[in-house]
Amino acid sequence: MRGSLAFLVILIGLAAVAVYFSAYIVHQNEQALVLRFGEPKKVVKNPGLKWRWPVVDQVEIYDKRILDLDTAPQEAIAKDQKRLVVDAFARYKIVDPLKFYQTLRYQEGVRSRLGPIVESALRQVLGAATFQEIVRDNREELMKRIATQVNHEGEEFGLEVVDVRMKRADLPEQNSKSVFARMRAEREREAAE
Repeated sequence: MRGSLAFLVILIGLAAVAVYFSAYIVHQNEQALVLRFGEPKKVVKNPGLKWRWPVVDQVEIYDKRILDLDTAPQEAIAKDQKRLVVDAFARYKIVDPLKFYQTLRYQEGVRSRLGPIVESALRQVLGAATFQEIVRDNREELMKRIATQVNHEGEEFGLEVVDVRMKRADLPEQNSKSVFARMRAEREREAAE
């Protein structure tokens, strides 16, 4: 009697372990890619409890939400030859987990691959606009053009670039100092008169 009870407890324990390693959960804000021996087998976009082969399958989970990519401040030259320091960021989401896995693998790879694309698009679009258009007149349309260009190039990574925004567009520090010195000299000249 005790032997059969111990066997039943061990059997239930093994079944619980098998279920634990066979099941995985995809949350509403996630999508998954099932890999069998490292080869992609299935893309799971619907949330819920899902099943896999315990040792054979691995599951890569990717976020469905809109994610941020912050670029480093960089110098751009406007059409009227004025230098600007531009600090921008992009918002993107993963729309094709299979293509994303094949090209970038991990979300850390987005910074190294999509970051230069955003920076290049910024320099290209801002280089065709004047300083006044960038700072005041036409900023919204320029951002849309940059986002469209980056989105077109981001499709090959399984990404959709939702938006690109400039946090700031300022004159370089040495230009700001020279403008301030010129303003100060002008004020001192007026005070002396």
